[in-house]
Amino acid sequence: MRIIFTILLLVSLSIQSHAQVENSNSKTLFVGYPDRIQTLDSLIKSSQSLALNKGDYEDAFQKAISGGEQADSLIQKVAYHFFNDLANGNSVPKLQYEGAKFDMNAYDVNSLIQEYALQNKLASLPQYFLSNSREVAVILDSLHFYKDAAHLNNNKAVLLEKAANEFRWLSAIKRNNKIILVNIPSATLNAYDSNKLIMSMRVVVGKSWTQTNTLSSVVKQVVLNPYWHVPGSIIRNEMIPKFKSDPAYFSKHNYTVIDGAGKVVDLSTANTSGYSESNFPFSIRQGTGSYNSLGLLKIEFDSPSAIYLHDSPEKQLFKNASRFYSHGCVRLEKPIDIGKWLLRDNTKQIDSFDFKHPEKYSKPQYITVKIPTQVIIWYSLVDFDNTGALKFFKNIYNKK
Repeated sequence: MRIIFTILLLVSLSIQSHAQVENSNSKTLFVGYPDRIQTLDSLIKSSQSLALNKGDYEDAFQKAISGGEQADSLIQKVAYHFFNDLANGNSVPKLQYEGAKFDMNAYDVNSLIQEYALQNKLASLPQYFLSNSREVAVILDSLHFYKDAAHLNNNKAVLLEKAANEFRWLSAIKRNNKIILVNIPSATLNAYDSNKLIMSMRVVVGKSWTQTNTLSSVVKQVVLNPYWHVPGSIIRNEMIPKFKSDPAYFSKHNYTVIDGAGKVVDLSTANTSGYSESNFPFSIRQGTGSYNSLGLLKIEFDSPSAIYLHDSPEKQLFKNASRFYSHGCVRLEKPIDIGKWLLRDNTKQIDSFDFKHPEKYSKPQYITVKIPTQVIIWYSLVDFDNTGALKFFKNIYNKK
């Protein structure tokens, strides 16, 4: 027994001694390793080729390498700042409403710095991030092209630098989330599941004077055979003039007029002379069915501007190259496909709904989306077509 104890003690001391050696060798990551410092310095100097701002790191790096006892920790902070920007972007897209909160934890940047530095491969860490985002790699290739003297185009270079960082942010989010992404300038939608593209489709978005707002939000429910509760702005600006010239306008177009008490009102036989754009104390609801302005499917999420994704009876508009016709909501080319994807853990209701004969149903059906899925509606003048080729799109809303 004493021999076994002695052997175990020796093994334990050996392990502790080995750990002490490991710790002594890993006290610093950069100080004492000039090659690693030189590599980081070279990467920082090449920031512009990576669509980063050299000034964000250079002064801090110079102070860090002369930081005395704290030099190594200061250098590591600079390294983290630089590589975190490569992983997640140095800026996030400006969204008018941020209802979804994203954890930027797709990459353990500190661990990656440790791993690549200890293997003396820090110079290849930028390529690791690029290998996880084909879009960013293509954007950087295009950036180099338009910065070359033979093809110099400063306007496109500025757009590409911005896009590189916004797509870095998007790529990091896509790694661990299910995302519905709508890009307004390209009028397209892509759905992703853990960075895998599930489906793409054309969409119709807002006109330049009734713009679609940018946002992030979380999908709440799918509505089959929805009502359309007409926004007040549409009632005032578009419907009241038609109603004044034809008191039967609402009933002719399957609209229900509802008073403040929630009761249905028939205005076709009422005295309407006192009603106007500024004096119309009713709400308007369009009945269900294939001629409803929302079509047969609606996807709801929090939005201060009452934006949602929905079907449309005007299918011909999806054939157009320019698709800016809506009052702000997003019309879907393939609403049933995305509805089934959102409800893939609960397909019974949507699979049993007869989309060819919606007249069977008099009321909407509300189905909660239980699989966490975020919606991002953003405004990027740089995007990719269905072949993966980079394209520049018109600044339809004249955004800066």
